[in-house]
Amino acid sequence: MRDAAELLASIQAKDKAYDADIKLLKVPMTKTYHTALKLDQHPFAYELYVATCYAFDLLQYGGEAYAKRAADILEVVIARQDQDPGRSTYGIWPYFDEEPLDEMDRPDWNMADFHGKKLVLILKNHAELLSPSLVDKLRAAVYHACQAIIIRNVGPHYTNIAIMGALVTLLGGELLGQEGIRSYGERRLRTFRDYTKAIGTFSEYNSPCYTPIAIEELHGIYAESSTAGAVADADELLDLAWHMIAKHYHPATGAWSGPHSRTYSTLLRPNEKAFLENALKQEQGQEEGQEQEKERGHIRCPEKYRYLFSSTEERYFTEPTLKADETGYQNYATTYQNERLSLGSYTSGIMWNQRRNLLGYVDSGGGHAVSIQLQFLKDGKDFCSAMFTGVQSRRQVLFALNLATDNGGWHQDLDIINGRFRAADLRIRLLLCGQAANVELPTTQTGARFATVIGETTLRVEAVVDRSDYGQLQLQTERSEEGLSLDYVISTGEERDFDFHALERAVWIFALSLGEDGPLPGVDIQSDESWLTASVQTDDGLAAITVPLQPRKTRELYQENKVQLPSALLGK
Repeated sequence: MRDAAELLASIQAKDKAYDADIKLLKVPMTKTYHTALKLDQHPFAYELYVATCYAFDLLQYGGEAYAKRAADILEVVIARQDQDPGRSTYGIWPYFDEEPLDEMDRPDWNMADFHGKKLVLILKNHAELLSPSLVDKLRAAVYHACQAIIIRNVGPHYTNIAIMGALVTLLGGELLGQEGIRSYGERRLRTFRDYTKAIGTFSEYNSPCYTPIAIEELHGIYAESSTAGAVADADELLDLAWHMIAKHYHPATGAWSGPHSRTYSTLLRPNEKAFLENALKQEQGQEEGQEQEKERGHIRCPEKYRYLFSSTEERYFTEPTLKADETGYQNYATTYQNERLSLGSYTSGIMWNQRRNLLGYVDSGGGHAVSIQLQFLKDGKDFCSAMFTGVQSRRQVLFALNLATDNGGWHQDLDIINGRFRAADLRIRLLLCGQAANVELPTTQTGARFATVIGETTLRVEAVVDRSDYGQLQLQTERSEEGLSLDYVISTGEERDFDFHALERAVWIFALSLGEDGPLPGVDIQSDESWLTASVQTDDGLAAITVPLQPRKTRELYQENKVQLPSALLGK
């Protein structure tokens, strides 16, 4: 719960976008998935979920005028829900007032969860501010949202929506007196808890945008539910979520260390920073170091994890992020931190724009962060049909990139290209952002190697294997408003056809170090007609990756791209 001043500031910022005739907010278009509306034709749109959140805030702040406006908004929002059980979109909302569900590219079933969580909390805590007829409509809307959530029945691997749907159905069932709905929510949360404990972490791992949402939903269950078992489960999961955030926070740069399963920004966005700042506030009258009694009103980081947000101690850990018996493969996440830098990587992952498979942060001086993000780009956009495979030992990463024949361009579901497409440019990039745009970054190029100095820290990267039917990689550096790009160009020039199915070989292997005093380690390469293995001796033991030379289907790459983690790291 935000304090009154913060809540009022949020309301006043949204007041400017409120259209009293339409009774919705007209906001900049930011959606890129599901909607068929194009930014050039619709730079602004009446976004329904933004309006629902605004109504929620108005009711939280209180007052007759704000309650009246909230009621006006809710009347419009509820009317946009599909309440016909015979339709495939039953129980959900479109994104925009201008675009009915039938006109969307693909309706987003998550809207039942997102709207549902706000409406159920309005119904539970602010019904007395609304007319009886509107309360009845709210109850009906919550019921329909619960039905949509139950019909869809997402699995526990979908962390954020698994929790959110549990909140809506659990609280909705309690409020509506619908035991079947309530018990579904309780079971769903328990299933998610058991699934998460079996892995040891969230499968939607270390997400700066979605972990705070997961915490908000879990706190909602903890604070609002009358089901004792669900409250206990939420409490246990909140502890796990906060530990995940705290051990990844890098105090020297104020960064949320990688790797990230999903994120919308490599640097923390203002709302994510605000979430952490609010959660780390000490309660009035409480001294630092005192154990904090749990409250049901405020989201607070547990006292036992707070020291991690200021400690500069060295941290180094790896952990599994999947149930291997379910997927047929495991994906490990490794993070290293010291007083100047952090470096994190997965052992596998597609290179789509919401994922950070290899990510570093460096203090370039005075606490100013430079981020280092690995990308695979098609015409300047992150490319889903490239697959990352890597193994990390402290400040060193050995990684490969190869290609999938059945995946997408910019999205793995909404933009399927199946390995055949037209493009003018393919390249592998290390993008240095943040303060990179404002500081000198002396860079040298020797053969297939870049070396860049970031403050007192040196980044080194080298293409140690370049086996591709597209020819030899070309190295380029480019300065832009974003920062510095260190590029390995696969192909560039006139737009042409690409067909991954026709390739005999397409593998690139790199060695990277961050903050090491000496040169890159020597990499041993072993290969035959079909496979290639790269290995390196580290202080923690032998690290190795094995990948096929030819492109494969995505699932085959996940299962057949192999890593050998250093023995010392496995023992941690």
